[in-house]
Amino acid sequence: MKRRVAFVDLVFSWPPNGGADADLYHVMTGLQREGVDVRLFLLREEGSQERGVVHGMLPFPVTPVSFPHHRLNADTVAARFREVVAEWGPDVVLLTHGFCLKPHVARALAGFPLVGRYYAHELMCARDGFRYRDGAPCPNDFLRTPGVCRDCAAESLRPEIASGEWRTWVSDYVAAQAWRPRYHGTVTESLSAFREIVVSNRSLREELLSHHPAVTVIPGGVNGNTIPRKDPARVGSGKRAILMTGRVEDPRKGLDVLLAAGELLARKRDDFEIRATHYDLLSGGKPWYRPLGWMSHAEALSLYQGADIAAVPSLWREPFGLVAVEAMAAGLPVVASDTGGLSDIVRPGETGLLVPPGDAEALAAALETLLDDDALRARMGAAGRIQAETEHDWQGVIRRHYLPLLERVADGRS
Repeated sequence: MKRRVAFVDLVFSWPPNGGADADLYHVMTGLQREGVDVRLFLLREEGSQERGVVHGMLPFPVTPVSFPHHRLNADTVAARFREVVAEWGPDVVLLTHGFCLKPHVARALAGFPLVGRYYAHELMCARDGFRYRDGAPCPNDFLRTPGVCRDCAAESLRPEIASGEWRTWVSDYVAAQAWRPRYHGTVTESLSAFREIVVSNRSLREELLSHHPAVTVIPGGVNGNTIPRKDPARVGSGKRAILMTGRVEDPRKGLDVLLAAGELLARKRDDFEIRATHYDLLSGGKPWYRPLGWMSHAEALSLYQGADIAAVPSLWREPFGLVAVEAMAAGLPVVASDTGGLSDIVRPGETGLLVPPGDAEALAAALETLLDDDALRARMGAAGRIQAETEHDWQGVIRRHYLPLLERVADGRS
């Protein structure tokens, strides 16, 4: 008999707004290929352009749970999800992506064999982006220092709430009344609803182990056969291309640090070019830097063919680091910040180099090491491709991690 697995997502949209949407899509389609009966229960916020907007058909069944825009109520949302999930009768429920409403929904689903999937720092911060502020990682987190974090969130979000033009996570913050002291109790109580919590890197696991006994790391994946490989004819020809892809406009991604490293390199050499998928085409002005503008995911992947080194100079604790794995699947060595999921992905000296976040001098030195050694780049690129294929191929991730997880949760062994 097929396992029936319900996925409950409070933010999902398609085409994806971010890596969590893409991750959920691949997990659900991968489980389908393994014979699992899956269904997505999706919060649809009417009028929102971010939450629950699905253009076209998805390859798995979807049950939308709709509410009027700016009319979300935590208790009503939680009760409605409990009702529709119970009607379907799953063996396991995965509560996936969400913001401040997620703890309320978790408590409502506590009667099911329930897994909590945390893609980022949702438990730690009213909005996980605040965990990198004022040029350094924030030392606080909502589970340990709720008063400090509550004041920080209220101060930071007040202008956006007053504007009335709410983004998805602001709608959640208001609907969950997350500014109230009692919200901390809601969050901590919700943890007991989960038989297991799944996160994407070891540092998140370490943070959560003091709050829950069963925290499992499951990395993200890639479909390596869809990623164009680096052109081998580039070896020994022309300027070396250092490529940065992803949401480069986000200051947490570290483009400014990469450009500072470029300035240091340019004082000594002129045999490289930094390329970045930054929307501001007028931000160049340097002979060694080329902004490439907005690109679709497929267009960005095609850039690896003409690159020599991938740079991922993130400043905050990346939950995973998909662009690093994509670059490895393309056969590129990766220079990345030693933080979050990137610390798990990049193996120093084997598939790339790790540097302290925000350290332009260390980043320049690591890039120079690779610029100077064609053989080292080739060796690291080949090792990275093998790692991407053996550890991050989506179907392999499903078989090694998700299928055993579902079996032990459904059988009560968690």
